[in-house]
Amino acid sequence: MDFFFLWLVTFVAGFWIFKKLKEWQNLPPGPWGLPVVGYLPFLDRYQPHLTLTKLSKQYGPIYGIGMGSVYAVVLSDHKLIRDAFAKDNFSGRAPLYLTHGIMHGNGIICAEGNLWKDQRKLITMWLKSFGMSKHSVSREKLEKRIASGVYELLENVEKSSGSPMDLSHMLTNSLGNVVNEIIFGSKFPPDDKTWNWFRQIQEEGCHEMGVAGVVNFLPFIRFISASTRKTIEVLTRGQAQTHRLYASIIDRRRKVLGLAPVKEAAYALHENLFNEHPDGHIKCIKYSKHASNTEEHYFDPNILIPTDGECILDNFLLEQKRRYESGDEGAKYMTDEQMLYLLADMFGAGLDTTSVTLSWFLLYMALYPEEQEIVRKEILSVYPEDGEVDGSRLPHLMAAICETQRIRSIVPVGIPHGCLQDTFIGNYRIPQGAMVIPLQWALHMDPDVWEEPEVFRPQRFLAEDGSLLKPQEFIPFQTGKRMCPGDELSRMLACGLVARLFRRRRVRLATDPPSTKDMQGTVGVTLSPPTVLYFCDPI
Repeated sequence: MDFFFLWLVTFVAGFWIFKKLKEWQNLPPGPWGLPVVGYLPFLDRYQPHLTLTKLSKQYGPIYGIGMGSVYAVVLSDHKLIRDAFAKDNFSGRAPLYLTHGIMHGNGIICAEGNLWKDQRKLITMWLKSFGMSKHSVSREKLEKRIASGVYELLENVEKSSGSPMDLSHMLTNSLGNVVNEIIFGSKFPPDDKTWNWFRQIQEEGCHEMGVAGVVNFLPFIRFISASTRKTIEVLTRGQAQTHRLYASIIDRRRKVLGLAPVKEAAYALHENLFNEHPDGHIKCIKYSKHASNTEEHYFDPNILIPTDGECILDNFLLEQKRRYESGDEGAKYMTDEQMLYLLADMFGAGLDTTSVTLSWFLLYMALYPEEQEIVRKEILSVYPEDGEVDGSRLPHLMAAICETQRIRSIVPVGIPHGCLQDTFIGNYRIPQGAMVIPLQWALHMDPDVWEEPEVFRPQRFLAEDGSLLKPQEFIPFQTGKRMCPGDELSRMLACGLVARLFRRRRVRLATDPPSTKDMQGTVGVTLSPPTVLYFCDPI
Protein backbone atom coordinates (compact mmCIF):
# COMPACT_ATOMS: atom_id res chain seq x y z
CA MET A 1 0.00 0.00 0.00
CA ASP A 2 2.78 2.41 0.96
CA PHE A 3 4.64 1.50 -2.23
CA PHE A 4 1.54 2.13 -4.37
CA PHE A 5 0.92 5.49 -2.68
CA LEU A 6 4.56 6.53 -3.21
CA TRP A 7 4.35 5.46 -6.85
CA LEU A 8 1.11 7.44 -7.34
CA VAL A 9 2.58 10.59 -5.78
CA THR A 10 5.73 10.25 -7.87
CA PHE A 11 3.69 9.73 -11.04
CA VAL A 12 1.45 12.75 -10.40
CA ALA A 13 4.41 14.97 -9.46
CA GLY A 14 6.33 13.82 -12.52
CA PHE A 15 3.36 14.43 -14.79
CA TRP A 16 2.88 17.93 -13.31
CA ILE A 17 6.58 18.76 -13.70
CA PHE A 18 6.59 17.44 -17.29
CA LYS A 19 3.50 19.52 -18.12
CA LYS A 20 5.02 22.64 -16.59
CA LEU A 21 8.27 22.12 -18.46
CA LYS A 22 6.33 21.87 -21.73
CA GLU A 23 4.51 25.10 -20.89
CA TRP A 24 7.73 26.89 -19.94
CA GLN A 25 9.40 25.73 -23.15
CA ASN A 26 6.84 27.68 -25.19
CA LEU A 27 7.03 30.85 -23.10
CA PRO A 28 9.34 33.75 -24.04
CA PRO A 29 12.84 33.66 -22.50
CA GLY A 30 13.46 35.71 -19.40
CA PRO A 31 15.17 35.96 -16.03
CA TRP A 32 14.38 33.74 -13.06
CA GLY A 33 12.85 35.37 -10.02
CA LEU A 34 12.28 34.50 -6.40
CA PRO A 35 9.29 32.53 -5.07
CA VAL A 36 6.14 34.64 -4.55
CA VAL A 37 7.75 38.01 -5.41
CA GLY A 38 9.31 37.00 -8.73
CA TYR A 39 11.68 39.60 -10.20
CA LEU A 40 10.18 42.54 -8.28
CA PRO A 41 13.09 42.92 -5.77
CA PHE A 42 15.50 43.43 -8.67
CA LEU A 43 13.53 46.21 -10.39
CA ASP A 44 14.62 49.81 -9.81
CA ARG A 45 11.51 51.14 -8.05
CA TYR A 46 12.29 54.72 -9.11
CA GLN A 47 13.27 53.96 -12.72
CA PRO A 48 11.70 50.56 -13.56
CA HIS A 49 11.86 51.24 -17.30
CA LEU A 50 15.67 51.29 -17.13
CA THR A 51 15.81 47.82 -15.54
CA LEU A 52 13.34 46.45 -18.09
CA THR A 53 15.34 48.01 -20.93
CA LYS A 54 18.55 46.34 -19.71
CA LEU A 55 16.75 43.00 -19.68
CA SER A 56 15.54 43.55 -23.25
CA LYS A 57 19.17 43.89 -24.33
CA GLN A 58 19.96 40.60 -22.61
CA TYR A 59 16.91 38.52 -23.61
CA GLY A 60 15.79 40.19 -26.83
CA PRO A 61 12.72 42.12 -28.06
CA ILE A 62 10.28 39.77 -26.30
CA TYR A 63 10.83 38.25 -22.88
CA GLY A 64 8.80 37.06 -19.92
CA ILE A 65 9.21 38.08 -16.32
CA GLY A 66 7.45 37.10 -13.11
CA MET A 67 6.20 40.11 -11.14
CA GLY A 68 4.57 38.86 -7.96
CA SER A 69 1.26 37.23 -8.86
CA VAL A 70 1.43 38.57 -12.44
CA TYR A 71 3.29 37.08 -15.39
CA ALA A 72 4.45 39.89 -17.67
CA VAL A 73 5.59 39.81 -21.30
CA VAL A 74 7.77 42.76 -22.29
CA LEU A 75 7.90 43.91 -25.93
CA SER A 76 10.56 46.32 -27.18
CA ASP A 77 10.18 45.92 -30.96
CA HIS A 78 7.67 48.09 -32.84
CA LYS A 79 6.62 45.27 -35.17
CA LEU A 80 5.84 42.96 -32.27
CA ILE A 81 3.91 45.72 -30.51
CA ARG A 82 1.90 46.64 -33.59
CA ASP A 83 1.12 43.00 -34.45
CA ALA A 84 0.12 42.13 -30.89
CA PHE A 85 -2.03 45.17 -30.14
CA ALA A 86 -3.93 44.82 -33.41
CA LYS A 87 -5.41 41.56 -32.03
CA ASP A 88 -8.57 41.33 -29.93
CA ASN A 89 -6.77 38.87 -27.65
CA PHE A 90 -4.58 41.71 -26.35
CA SER A 91 -7.33 44.30 -25.90
CA GLY A 92 -7.76 43.55 -22.20
CA ARG A 93 -6.26 45.34 -19.25
CA ALA A 94 -3.49 43.91 -17.08
CA PRO A 95 -4.74 42.29 -13.84
CA LEU A 96 -3.30 44.97 -11.55
CA TYR A 97 -4.66 45.92 -8.14
CA LEU A 98 -4.90 49.65 -8.91
CA THR A 99 -6.83 49.13 -12.15
CA HIS A 100 -9.08 46.31 -10.98
CA GLY A 101 -9.10 46.67 -7.19
CA ILE A 102 -9.45 50.46 -6.99
CA MET A 103 -10.89 51.38 -10.38
CA HIS A 104 -13.06 48.24 -10.49
CA GLY A 105 -12.72 48.01 -14.26
CA ASN A 106 -14.78 51.19 -14.76
CA GLY A 107 -14.14 54.23 -16.95
CA ILE A 108 -12.35 53.71 -20.25
CA ILE A 109 -8.69 53.28 -19.30
CA CYS A 110 -9.33 50.31 -17.00
CA ALA A 111 -12.42 48.91 -18.76
CA GLU A 112 -12.35 45.91 -21.05
CA GLY A 113 -14.74 43.73 -23.00
CA ASN A 114 -18.11 45.10 -24.10
CA LEU A 115 -18.02 48.02 -21.65
CA TRP A 116 -14.74 49.25 -23.11
CA LYS A 117 -15.93 48.79 -26.71
CA ASP A 118 -19.14 50.70 -26.03
CA GLN A 119 -17.49 53.61 -24.21
CA ARG A 120 -14.59 53.94 -26.64
CA LYS A 121 -16.98 54.09 -29.58
CA LEU A 122 -18.92 56.90 -27.90
CA ILE A 123 -15.83 58.88 -26.88
CA THR A 124 -14.28 58.62 -30.36
CA MET A 125 -17.54 59.75 -31.99
CA TRP A 126 -17.98 62.68 -29.59
CA LEU A 127 -14.41 63.93 -29.89
CA LYS A 128 -14.62 63.89 -33.67
CA SER A 129 -17.87 65.85 -33.56
CA PHE A 130 -16.14 68.46 -31.36
CA GLY A 131 -13.51 69.06 -34.06
CA MET A 132 -10.86 66.50 -33.18
CA SER A 133 -10.55 65.45 -36.79
CA LYS A 134 -8.42 67.08 -39.45
CA HIS A 135 -11.38 67.57 -41.78
CA SER A 136 -14.11 68.27 -39.21
CA VAL A 137 -16.38 71.26 -39.78
CA SER A 138 -16.15 71.94 -36.02
CA ARG A 139 -12.36 72.14 -35.96
CA GLU A 140 -12.37 75.95 -36.00
CA LYS A 141 -14.56 75.98 -32.87
CA LEU A 142 -12.15 73.64 -31.11
CA GLU A 143 -9.24 75.88 -32.13
CA LYS A 144 -10.99 78.86 -30.53
CA ARG A 145 -11.40 76.88 -27.30
CA ILE A 146 -7.70 76.11 -27.28
CA ALA A 147 -6.84 79.74 -28.07
CA SER A 148 -8.87 80.98 -25.09
CA GLY A 149 -6.79 78.84 -22.74
CA VAL A 150 -3.56 80.05 -24.30
CA TYR A 151 -4.60 83.69 -23.92
CA GLU A 152 -5.18 83.01 -20.21
CA LEU A 153 -1.61 81.70 -20.00
CA LEU A 154 -0.24 84.70 -21.90
CA GLU A 155 -2.05 87.10 -19.55
CA ASN A 156 -0.42 85.38 -16.57
CA VAL A 157 2.96 85.56 -18.30
CA GLU A 158 2.46 89.29 -18.85
CA LYS A 159 1.67 89.78 -15.15
CA SER A 160 4.88 87.96 -14.18
CA SER A 161 6.99 89.64 -16.85
CA GLY A 162 10.58 90.06 -15.74
CA SER A 163 10.25 87.68 -12.80
CA PRO A 164 11.16 83.98 -12.65
CA MET A 165 8.02 81.91 -13.17
CA ASP A 166 6.87 78.32 -12.85
CA LEU A 167 5.78 78.10 -16.47
CA SER A 168 4.90 74.39 -16.25
CA HIS A 169 2.44 75.03 -13.41
CA MET A 170 0.93 77.97 -15.28
CA LEU A 171 0.39 76.04 -18.49
CA THR A 172 -1.14 73.12 -16.58
CA ASN A 173 -3.73 75.48 -15.10
CA SER A 174 -4.51 77.06 -18.47
CA LEU A 175 -4.67 73.74 -20.32
CA GLY A 176 -6.77 72.37 -17.46
CA ASN A 177 -9.51 74.85 -18.16
CA VAL A 178 -9.46 74.01 -21.88
CA VAL A 179 -9.90 70.35 -20.94
CA ASN A 180 -12.66 71.35 -18.48
CA GLU A 181 -14.53 73.06 -21.32
CA ILE A 182 -14.31 69.99 -23.55
CA ILE A 183 -15.29 67.54 -20.83
CA PHE A 184 -17.65 69.50 -18.55
CA GLY A 185 -18.80 72.42 -20.71
CA SER A 186 -17.56 74.94 -18.13
CA LYS A 187 -14.40 76.23 -16.50
CA PHE A 188 -13.29 77.49 -13.12
CA PRO A 189 -12.69 81.19 -12.39
CA PRO A 190 -9.03 82.27 -12.10
CA ASP A 191 -7.37 81.23 -8.83
CA ASP A 192 -10.53 79.48 -7.67
CA LYS A 193 -10.11 77.67 -4.34
CA THR A 194 -11.82 74.46 -5.49
CA TRP A 195 -9.80 74.34 -8.72
CA ASN A 196 -6.52 74.63 -6.78
CA TRP A 197 -7.77 72.02 -4.29
CA PHE A 198 -8.67 69.66 -7.12
CA ARG A 199 -5.29 70.06 -8.85
CA GLN A 200 -3.50 69.19 -5.59
CA ILE A 201 -5.52 65.98 -5.36
CA GLN A 202 -4.60 65.13 -8.95
CA GLU A 203 -0.90 65.82 -8.45
CA GLU A 204 -0.67 63.84 -5.22
CA GLY A 205 -2.65 60.97 -6.76
CA CYS A 206 -0.34 60.77 -9.78
CA HIS A 207 2.70 60.67 -7.50
CA GLU A 208 1.24 58.03 -5.17
CA MET A 209 0.29 55.77 -8.07
CA GLY A 210 3.93 55.83 -9.06
CA VAL A 211 5.20 54.71 -5.64
CA ALA A 212 2.45 52.10 -5.19
CA GLY A 213 3.87 49.77 -7.84
CA VAL A 214 4.45 46.70 -5.65
CA VAL A 215 0.83 46.52 -4.46
CA ASN A 216 -0.24 46.06 -8.09
CA PHE A 217 1.47 42.67 -8.13
CA LEU A 218 1.29 41.71 -4.45
CA PRO A 219 -2.04 43.12 -3.18
CA PHE A 220 -1.55 41.58 0.28
CA ILE A 221 1.33 44.05 0.89
CA ARG A 222 -1.25 46.71 1.80
CA PHE A 223 -2.09 44.68 4.94
CA ILE A 224 1.58 44.40 5.97
CA SER A 225 3.25 47.67 5.00
CA ALA A 226 2.08 50.81 6.82
CA SER A 227 3.42 53.12 4.09
CA THR A 228 1.66 51.14 1.36
CA ARG A 229 -1.55 51.18 3.36
CA LYS A 230 -1.22 54.97 3.71
CA THR A 231 -0.68 55.30 -0.03
CA ILE A 232 -3.81 53.29 -0.79
CA GLU A 233 -5.75 55.47 1.65
CA VAL A 234 -4.54 58.60 -0.17
CA LEU A 235 -5.57 57.16 -3.54
CA THR A 236 -9.01 55.95 -2.47
CA ARG A 237 -9.73 59.15 -0.53
CA GLY A 238 -8.64 61.28 -3.49
CA GLN A 239 -10.82 59.21 -5.80
CA ALA A 240 -13.83 59.67 -3.52
CA GLN A 241 -13.23 63.44 -3.30
CA THR A 242 -12.92 63.69 -7.08
CA HIS A 243 -16.15 61.75 -7.60
CA ARG A 244 -17.97 64.05 -5.16
CA LEU A 245 -16.82 67.12 -7.10
CA TYR A 246 -17.88 65.54 -10.40
CA ALA A 247 -21.27 64.59 -8.94
CA SER A 248 -21.88 68.26 -8.08
CA ILE A 249 -20.90 69.37 -11.60
CA ILE A 250 -23.12 66.63 -13.09
CA ASP A 251 -26.06 67.77 -10.98
CA ARG A 252 -25.63 71.33 -12.25
CA ARG A 253 -25.37 70.23 -15.89
CA ARG A 254 -28.55 68.19 -15.54
CA LYS A 255 -30.37 71.31 -14.34
CA VAL A 256 -28.95 73.37 -17.24
CA LEU A 257 -30.13 70.72 -19.73
CA GLY A 258 -33.46 70.23 -17.99
CA LEU A 259 -32.76 66.54 -17.32
CA ALA A 260 -33.94 64.63 -14.28
CA PRO A 261 -31.61 62.06 -12.67
CA VAL A 262 -32.14 58.51 -13.93
CA LYS A 263 -33.15 56.48 -10.87
CA GLU A 264 -32.01 53.17 -12.34
CA ALA A 265 -28.54 54.64 -12.99
CA ALA A 266 -28.08 56.29 -9.58
CA TYR A 267 -24.85 55.78 -7.63
CA ALA A 268 -25.74 54.45 -4.17
CA LEU A 269 -22.72 56.03 -2.43
CA HIS A 270 -23.95 59.50 -3.41
CA GLU A 271 -27.52 59.06 -2.22
CA ASN A 272 -27.25 61.76 0.49
CA LEU A 273 -24.44 63.76 -1.08
CA PHE A 274 -26.33 67.05 -1.36
CA ASN A 275 -27.59 67.05 2.23
CA GLU A 276 -24.30 68.37 3.66
CA HIS A 277 -25.19 72.02 3.06
CA PRO A 278 -28.50 73.97 3.03
CA ASP A 279 -27.90 74.91 -0.63
CA GLY A 280 -26.75 71.45 -1.64
CA HIS A 281 -23.06 72.38 -1.85
CA ILE A 282 -20.53 69.60 -1.33
CA LYS A 283 -17.77 69.65 1.26
CA CYS A 284 -14.21 69.68 -0.09
CA ILE A 285 -11.52 68.46 2.31
CA LYS A 286 -7.95 69.56 1.74
CA TYR A 287 -5.52 66.96 3.02
CA SER A 288 -1.99 65.76 2.55
CA LYS A 289 -0.27 62.46 3.20
CA HIS A 290 2.31 64.30 5.27
CA ALA A 291 -0.01 66.57 7.28
CA SER A 292 -2.43 65.65 10.06
CA ASN A 293 -4.56 68.79 9.90
CA THR A 294 -7.22 69.30 7.22
CA GLU A 295 -8.97 72.31 5.72
CA GLU A 296 -12.57 72.31 4.56
CA HIS A 297 -14.60 74.48 2.24
CA TYR A 298 -17.83 74.09 0.30
CA PHE A 299 -18.05 74.06 -3.49
CA ASP A 300 -20.81 76.06 -5.13
CA PRO A 301 -21.17 74.77 -8.73
CA ASN A 302 -22.77 78.06 -9.75
CA ILE A 303 -19.35 79.71 -9.73
CA LEU A 304 -18.41 77.69 -12.83
CA ILE A 305 -18.23 79.73 -16.02
CA PRO A 306 -20.35 78.12 -18.78
CA THR A 307 -18.77 77.91 -22.24
CA ASP A 308 -20.10 77.46 -25.76
CA GLY A 309 -19.88 74.21 -27.65
CA GLU A 310 -20.45 70.54 -27.00
CA CYS A 311 -18.90 68.63 -24.13
CA ILE A 312 -18.42 65.00 -23.10
CA LEU A 313 -20.68 65.32 -20.04
CA ASP A 314 -23.69 66.68 -21.94
CA ASN A 315 -23.40 63.93 -24.53
CA PHE A 316 -23.17 61.25 -21.86
CA LEU A 317 -26.23 62.58 -20.00
CA LEU A 318 -28.32 62.75 -23.17
CA GLU A 319 -27.23 59.26 -24.27
CA GLN A 320 -27.96 57.93 -20.77
CA LYS A 321 -31.49 59.35 -20.91
CA ARG A 322 -32.08 57.94 -24.41
CA ARG A 323 -30.90 54.43 -23.55
CA TYR A 324 -32.84 54.10 -20.30
CA GLU A 325 -36.06 55.53 -21.75
CA SER A 326 -35.89 53.27 -24.81
CA GLY A 327 -34.94 50.17 -22.84
CA ASP A 328 -31.70 49.89 -24.80
CA GLU A 329 -29.58 46.94 -23.68
CA GLY A 330 -26.58 49.27 -23.59
CA ALA A 331 -28.13 51.27 -20.74
CA LYS A 332 -26.13 49.12 -18.32
CA TYR A 333 -22.98 50.88 -19.58
CA MET A 334 -24.36 54.37 -18.81
CA THR A 335 -24.68 54.33 -15.02
CA ASP A 336 -23.75 57.33 -12.89
CA GLU A 337 -20.88 55.33 -11.40
CA GLN A 338 -19.44 54.62 -14.84
CA MET A 339 -19.86 58.29 -15.72
CA LEU A 340 -17.74 59.37 -12.72
CA TYR A 341 -14.87 57.04 -13.66
CA LEU A 342 -15.10 57.99 -17.33
CA LEU A 343 -14.94 61.73 -16.62
CA ALA A 344 -11.94 61.20 -14.33
CA ASP A 345 -10.16 59.17 -17.02
CA MET A 346 -10.86 61.74 -19.71
CA PHE A 347 -9.71 64.64 -17.56
CA GLY A 348 -6.54 62.89 -16.38
CA ALA A 349 -5.56 61.55 -19.79
CA GLY A 350 -6.45 64.80 -21.53
CA LEU A 351 -4.50 67.06 -19.21
CA ASP A 352 -1.61 65.16 -17.60
CA THR A 353 -0.03 63.68 -20.73
CA THR A 354 -0.24 66.95 -22.68
CA SER A 355 0.99 69.14 -19.82
CA VAL A 356 3.91 66.80 -19.08
CA THR A 357 4.83 66.72 -22.79
CA LEU A 358 4.82 70.52 -22.94
CA SER A 359 6.78 70.81 -19.69
CA TRP A 360 9.54 68.63 -21.14
CA PHE A 361 9.29 70.52 -24.45
CA LEU A 362 9.79 73.93 -22.82
CA LEU A 363 12.72 72.57 -20.83
CA TYR A 364 14.44 71.28 -23.97
CA MET A 365 13.70 74.53 -25.81
CA ALA A 366 15.40 76.45 -22.99
CA LEU A 367 18.37 74.03 -22.97
CA TYR A 368 18.69 74.21 -26.78
CA PRO A 369 18.04 77.87 -27.65
CA GLU A 370 19.19 77.37 -31.25
CA GLU A 371 16.38 74.84 -31.76
CA GLN A 372 13.93 77.21 -30.11
CA GLU A 373 14.95 79.94 -32.54
CA ILE A 374 14.35 77.65 -35.54
CA VAL A 375 10.87 76.82 -34.26
CA ARG A 376 10.10 80.46 -33.44
CA LYS A 377 11.16 81.72 -36.89
CA GLU A 378 9.01 79.07 -38.57
CA ILE A 379 5.99 80.13 -36.52
CA LEU A 380 6.50 83.81 -37.38
CA SER A 381 6.98 82.95 -41.05
CA VAL A 382 3.88 80.77 -41.39
CA TYR A 383 1.66 82.65 -38.94
CA PRO A 384 2.77 86.31 -38.86
CA GLU A 385 -0.62 87.13 -37.34
CA ASP A 386 -2.60 85.28 -34.73
CA GLY A 387 -5.23 82.82 -35.93
CA GLU A 388 -6.09 79.17 -36.31
CA VAL A 389 -2.97 76.97 -36.01
CA ASP A 390 -2.48 73.96 -38.29
CA GLY A 391 0.38 71.80 -37.04
CA SER A 392 0.90 70.24 -40.49
CA ARG A 393 2.18 73.64 -41.67
CA LEU A 394 4.78 73.76 -38.88
CA PRO A 395 7.03 70.72 -39.47
CA HIS A 396 9.93 72.08 -37.35
CA LEU A 397 7.63 72.64 -34.39
CA MET A 398 6.09 69.18 -34.79
CA ALA A 399 9.57 67.63 -35.15
CA ALA A 400 10.66 69.26 -31.88
CA ILE A 401 7.54 67.97 -30.11
CA CYS A 402 8.08 64.47 -31.54
CA GLU A 403 11.72 64.48 -30.43
CA THR A 404 10.57 65.49 -26.94
CA GLN A 405 8.14 62.56 -26.87
CA ARG A 406 10.91 60.24 -28.07
CA ILE A 407 13.75 61.27 -25.78
CA ARG A 408 11.50 61.36 -22.70
CA SER A 409 8.65 58.94 -23.28
CA ILE A 410 5.78 60.35 -21.24
CA VAL A 411 4.75 56.82 -20.19
CA PRO A 412 8.11 55.01 -20.38
CA VAL A 413 6.76 51.49 -19.73
CA GLY A 414 3.71 52.14 -21.90
CA ILE A 415 0.15 51.34 -20.85
CA PRO A 416 0.10 47.57 -20.15
CA HIS A 417 -2.46 45.39 -21.90
CA GLY A 418 -3.98 42.14 -20.69
CA CYS A 419 -4.08 38.87 -22.62
CA LEU A 420 -7.70 37.65 -22.73
CA GLN A 421 -6.92 34.09 -23.81
CA ASP A 422 -3.94 31.90 -24.63
CA THR A 423 -2.39 33.10 -27.86
CA PHE A 424 0.97 33.46 -29.61
CA ILE A 425 3.37 36.27 -30.43
CA GLY A 426 5.74 34.87 -32.99
CA ASN A 427 6.64 31.38 -31.77
CA TYR A 428 5.99 32.15 -28.12
CA ARG A 429 2.87 31.29 -26.19
CA ILE A 430 1.35 34.11 -24.17
CA PRO A 431 -0.89 32.70 -21.42
CA GLN A 432 -4.31 34.07 -20.57
CA GLY A 433 -4.10 36.72 -17.85
CA ALA A 434 -0.57 37.80 -18.76
CA MET A 435 0.34 41.48 -18.67
CA VAL A 436 1.82 42.69 -21.96
CA ILE A 437 4.11 45.72 -21.66
CA PRO A 438 4.94 47.88 -24.72
CA LEU A 439 8.27 49.18 -23.42
CA GLN A 440 8.32 52.63 -25.01
CA TRP A 441 11.56 53.69 -23.39
CA ALA A 442 13.49 50.82 -24.98
CA LEU A 443 11.76 51.48 -28.30
CA HIS A 444 12.50 55.20 -28.34
CA MET A 445 16.05 54.98 -26.94
CA ASP A 446 17.34 52.09 -29.05
CA PRO A 447 20.82 53.07 -30.36
CA ASP A 448 20.37 50.67 -33.31
CA VAL A 449 17.44 52.81 -34.48
CA TRP A 450 18.25 56.29 -33.19
CA GLU A 451 21.82 57.58 -33.53
CA GLU A 452 22.99 59.02 -30.20
CA PRO A 453 19.56 58.58 -28.61
CA GLU A 454 20.40 60.70 -25.54
CA VAL A 455 20.97 63.76 -27.75
CA PHE A 456 18.01 66.08 -28.41
CA ARG A 457 17.91 66.27 -32.21
CA PRO A 458 14.55 67.27 -33.81
CA GLN A 459 16.05 66.81 -37.30
CA ARG A 460 15.47 63.06 -36.86
CA PHE A 461 11.83 63.74 -37.70
CA LEU A 462 12.45 65.87 -40.80
CA ALA A 463 12.78 64.58 -44.37
CA GLU A 464 15.20 66.10 -46.87
CA ASP A 465 12.42 68.27 -48.28
CA GLY A 466 11.62 69.62 -44.80
CA SER A 467 8.42 67.64 -44.32
CA LEU A 468 7.64 65.78 -41.10
CA LEU A 469 8.75 62.14 -40.77
CA LYS A 470 6.96 59.57 -38.63
CA PRO A 471 9.27 56.53 -38.22
CA GLN A 472 7.55 53.22 -37.48
CA GLU A 473 9.64 52.91 -34.32
CA PHE A 474 7.99 56.04 -32.90
CA ILE A 475 4.80 55.17 -30.97
CA PRO A 476 4.10 57.98 -28.45
CA PHE A 477 0.34 57.32 -28.26
CA GLN A 478 0.73 53.54 -28.54
CA THR A 479 -0.99 51.66 -31.31
CA GLY A 480 -3.73 49.16 -32.07
CA LYS A 481 -7.23 48.81 -30.72
CA ARG A 482 -6.49 50.64 -27.46
CA MET A 483 -4.53 53.50 -28.99
CA CYS A 484 -5.17 56.83 -27.23
CA PRO A 485 -8.42 58.27 -28.71
CA GLY A 486 -7.31 61.82 -27.88
CA ASP A 487 -4.02 61.84 -29.83
CA GLU A 488 -5.18 64.49 -32.29
CA LEU A 489 -6.53 66.68 -29.49
CA SER A 490 -3.17 66.46 -27.71
CA ARG A 491 -1.36 67.60 -30.85
CA MET A 492 -3.80 70.49 -31.32
CA LEU A 493 -3.33 71.60 -27.71
CA ALA A 494 0.47 71.41 -27.93
CA CYS A 495 0.75 73.20 -31.29
CA GLY A 496 -1.80 75.85 -30.39
CA LEU A 497 -0.08 76.73 -27.14
CA VAL A 498 3.51 76.76 -28.39
CA ALA A 499 2.72 78.67 -31.59
CA ARG A 500 0.96 81.47 -29.69
CA LEU A 501 3.54 81.60 -26.89
CA PHE A 502 6.60 81.61 -29.16
CA ARG A 503 5.13 84.32 -31.39
CA ARG A 504 5.40 86.66 -28.39
CA ARG A 505 8.08 85.24 -26.09
CA ARG A 506 11.40 83.45 -25.85
CA VAL A 507 11.86 81.11 -22.90
CA ARG A 508 15.09 80.68 -20.97
CA LEU A 509 15.97 79.14 -17.64
CA ALA A 510 15.89 81.32 -14.53
CA THR A 511 17.46 78.51 -12.48
CA ASP A 512 20.50 76.31 -13.00
CA PRO A 513 20.18 73.65 -15.70
CA PRO A 514 19.05 70.29 -14.27
CA SER A 515 21.71 67.66 -13.64
CA THR A 516 21.97 64.53 -15.76
CA LYS A 517 20.27 62.60 -12.97
CA ASP A 518 17.44 65.12 -12.71
CA MET A 519 16.90 64.89 -16.48
CA GLN A 520 15.96 61.23 -16.02
CA GLY A 521 12.66 62.53 -14.65
CA THR A 522 10.38 61.26 -11.90
CA VAL A 523 8.20 58.23 -12.58
CA GLY A 524 4.57 58.42 -11.47
CA VAL A 525 1.65 57.84 -13.79
CA THR A 526 3.79 59.78 -16.26
CA LEU A 527 7.49 60.66 -16.45
CA SER A 528 7.61 64.17 -14.99
CA PRO A 529 10.46 66.63 -15.65
CA PRO A 530 12.45 68.37 -12.90
CA THR A 531 11.00 71.60 -11.53
CA VAL A 532 12.66 74.68 -12.99
CA LEU A 533 11.80 78.38 -13.27
CA TYR A 534 11.79 80.37 -16.50
CA PHE A 535 12.12 83.86 -17.82
CA CYS A 536 9.75 84.64 -20.69
CA ASP A 537 11.45 87.44 -22.62
CA PRO A 538 9.30 89.57 -24.93
CA ILE A 539 10.33 89.57 -28.58
